[in-house]
Amino acid sequence: MAGHGSGERDGWRQRAANLEDRDDPVFAVDYRICRRCKLGWIEQPHTLDPFLQCGLASAALAALPREHPGLSWHTLGGHFRASRPFWTAVGEGVPGGYRQQGVCPHVPRG
Repeated sequence: MAGHGSGERDGWRQRAANLEDRDDPVFAVDYRICRRCKLGWIEQPHTLDPFLQCGLASAALAALPREHPGLSWHTLGGHFRASRPFWTAVGEGVPGGYRQQGVCPHVPRG
């Protein structure tokens, strides 16, 4: 999985999983951190249908807190009822638990 700039949000990065035989990522999630506030956010995790239930999202969301220790991790948006078991599972043991929280004053909205 690799990280690079998000195509949708200025100042955000994207973590993506690519396969050699595909040009588009099979999984991607946008993320942003604020070291000053010790907060991290993720938005719009997306896995292509043929790769659902393969653990790509879980692996990426577990890697971000390891790569950026000392942060509390959140999402901006709410979680759909059907996705709550997923968020509970990936948030277990993660500071902040990927619960919903708006960005701090140091992160531009947009």
